[in-house]
Amino acid sequence: MEVTNQFIGTSLIAESALLTLWRKKKAFDIPCYLTYWQQLSAKTIEDISSFLALILLIAGVWVIANEYQNSWGAFVLLPVYGFMIFVLIGVA
Repeated sequence: MEVTNQFIGTSLIAESALLTLWRKKKAFDIPCYLTYWQQLSAKTIEDISSFLALILLIAGVWVIANEYQNSWGAFVLLPVYGFMIFVLIGVA
């Protein structure tokens, strides 16, 4: 069985959605911390999971947009390519 880019992109987006739902569900729980370090570690894990969900979402959309670049993917990738050109020419 061959794994396609569409399957990889869809699974990345699904993982991002599950991670976001887990983080949002955890926000409704009543926190009970004994020390400040427990609270700090819980907040750090929550922030890391939020960042990871964002990165997974971007990666999934990127993979699917590359797969369909000839039809609608160019609209997604055009700002990215413009930013790359701006960084390579403008800043350097």
